[in-house]
Amino acid sequence: MTEAPPGFTDCLNLQLGALPATSTIDSGGLHVHLTDGEGLHRLWFPEGDAPLNAAILIPLDAHLAERLQSLQRWHRWLFEHSAGPPPRWQRFSPYRIHRFSLMLRAWDGVSMGVSRQEVASVLFNPALKKLRSLDWKNRPERRRLHRLLKTAHQLIKDGYRRLLKPDSE
Repeated sequence: MTEAPPGFTDCLNLQLGALPATSTIDSGGLHVHLTDGEGLHRLWFPEGDAPLNAAILIPLDAHLAERLQSLQRWHRWLFEHSAGPPPRWQRFSPYRIHRFSLMLRAWDGVSMGVSRQEVASVLFNPALKKLRSLDWKNRPERRRLHRLLKTAHQLIKDGYRRLLKPDSE
């Protein structure tokens, strides 16, 4: 968000101090998080927190449609209408949240030197801890753990960027 160009006199006069911000970060401008009952709105004010005749600067890039969706949600909230939930591509299903949690826990365990069998016994089934090596090698939990670690490695390497844009599934 930035100051409107000269001649745009009907713009919203935005007082940042009046916004119900849940958090602000003063780095490279002012980053403000606003929360309503249906989600989070993130705003960036490159000039800091001075009052301004508000204008929106939107890059004409590959993510224009997503940026416009977010802007429309915030605009509805600003004028006291229901903003609606964030777009589906900005939310994770309970399944994906659980899977991310398993990935992180598995990665942390293996990174600390814990055996994969021990990690699987904590994440999936305590009985796996007592299996013989041959039995462990034939277990579906071993393959499941391998898939989780492989995906975690891809996300850590640079795949996390897929999470930030739509149609990345």
